[in-house]
Amino acid sequence: MNFFEKKYVPFFLLFIIVFLSRLPFLTAGYGIEEDSWGIALAAFHTKFSGVYEPSRFPGHPVQELIYSALWGYGPIVFNGLSALFSAAGVVCFSLILKQLQFKHFFLAALAFAFIPVYFISSTYTIDFVWTETFVLIGFYCLLKDKLILSGIFLGLAIGCRITSGAMLIPFILIIWQQNNLKNNFINFIKLSIPLLLVALISFMPLILQFGCSFFIYYDQFQYPPITKVLYKMTIGVFGIIGVLGIFMSLIVILIKRKQQKTFELFQSKLDKKILIACFLILILYTISYFKLPQKSGYMIPILPFVIILFGYYLESTYFKFLCATFLISSFICSINLTDKIRGAEYSEYSVLFSVSGQEIFFDPFSGPVFSDYSKRKQKINYTQSIIETTKKITSKTVIISGWWWNEIMVTMIPIEQKKMVVFEPYIDDKRINQYLADDYKIFYLPEQNIYNDQMFKMAVTDSVSKPFNLY
Repeated sequence: MNFFEKKYVPFFLLFIIVFLSRLPFLTAGYGIEEDSWGIALAAFHTKFSGVYEPSRFPGHPVQELIYSALWGYGPIVFNGLSALFSAAGVVCFSLILKQLQFKHFFLAALAFAFIPVYFISSTYTIDFVWTETFVLIGFYCLLKDKLILSGIFLGLAIGCRITSGAMLIPFILIIWQQNNLKNNFINFIKLSIPLLLVALISFMPLILQFGCSFFIYYDQFQYPPITKVLYKMTIGVFGIIGVLGIFMSLIVILIKRKQQKTFELFQSKLDKKILIACFLILILYTISYFKLPQKSGYMIPILPFVIILFGYYLESTYFKFLCATFLISSFICSINLTDKIRGAEYSEYSVLFSVSGQEIFFDPFSGPVFSDYSKRKQKINYTQSIIETTKKITSKTVIISGWWWNEIMVTMIPIEQKKMVVFEPYIDDKRINQYLADDYKIFYLPEQNIYNDQMFKMAVTDSVSKPFNLY
C-alpha cells in the first residue's frame, strides 16, 4: 500500500494537520484533571513495583499498562500519545464517512478534530481519545463487514474505558438482519466473542488482584448544580461558537424539514439502521452523562455520530456552516474560572460574572484550548509553591490534598520527601484521630475540607484542621 497515492493524500493530510495542531499544547504537565496525573502516578508505581496499579477503579488497563512501560519519558511522550490517537481517530472517522459515501468527509472529519472537548482531551494524559479511536476503528471494521476485527477493537476500547461496552448495542443493531436468525447468530458470535476475550484479557490484572470488587467507581462529589451540568454537556463540549452553530442548525432543520432534499450529503441512500444507531448512541451516553455529570469528556463518544446526524438532516450549505463553527470554536470565546489557583488567564477585554457561587470570565479573544493550557500551567505553579512551602516546615504536619494529591505526588517523585510532612488525599475521622494522637498538625488545601467531609459523610474536618497557607 502506497500512502502517497492520490486517494490516500486527504487522509495523510488530515493526520498531519490534527497532530501538528496539538503539538503546542503538550508541554504543561500531564493535564488539567487529577485523573490524568493519577494515570502518571499509577504508571510510576506499576513500573517500579512490577504489580499493575489502576489509576482509579474500575481501571483503564490498556492505556495504563502502556504508560507504565513508558514511564520516565515525561509528559510530552504521554501527552503525545493522546495527540497521535486523536489524529488516528479523526482519520478513521473520515474513512467511516467515505464508506458511507458522504460528500464532505474531509471537512466533517476536520470539524470533529477541532471540537473543543476532543481537541483539549487530545493534548494531555487521559483515556478519552484512546477510547474513541478504538471505537471508531471498530465501527469502520463493522461497516466493512470485518466483524472479528470490529470486536477486537471494541474490546480494546472497553480496556481503555469500560463504558465503551454500551457501543455493542448499536453495533449489533447495524448488523442485524430481519428474518435471518442463523446469520444474526453467526454475526453476533463473530463480534462478541473477540470483544469479550480482548476485554477479559485487558482486565485480567484487575481480576487477579481484586476479583469482581474492581467493578466500582468513586464519586465523593455532590451532584453539581443544573447550570454546571448543562454547561459541561454543551459549552464545555462544543464551545460557545459551536453551541451557537448547533442551535442555528436545529432551527434550520425544523424550518426546512419538509422542503429538504433527503440524503443530499450522502451519494447513496443511508441505511436507516445507521441513523437509528446514531440516535441510540446519543441517548445512551447522554443518560450515562446525567448519571455522573462531572466531566465534559464523558460526551466525546457521541461527537462523530452527532456530525453524521447533522449531515443527514442538513443541506450542504448549512452543514458547511456548522463545520465552520466547530473549526473555530476551540480558538475564540472562552468561558472559565477566574480563580488564581485553578482558573485560567483572561484578557482585559473579558467580562466577569458569577455562576453557582463561582466567578467566571468570558473572553472573546481567547478560546477554550488556550484557557485549558493556561489553567494547566497555573495548577503546576501552585503545586510547586506547595512543595516549596513544605520545605520550611519543622513540625509534624498532615496536609489534606484532595484533588491536588496526584499532581503533588508525581511532582515530588524526583524530590527527596520531607519526613515531617505527610500528604493525604482524604482521611476519615479514625485516621484523623490517629494523626492527632501522634502530635501531627492537620491542614487542608483550598476547598478540600468540604470534599474530605463529603468523602466520608462526616462534618469534622474544619474542627480539627486549618487552611494551608503558602509562605
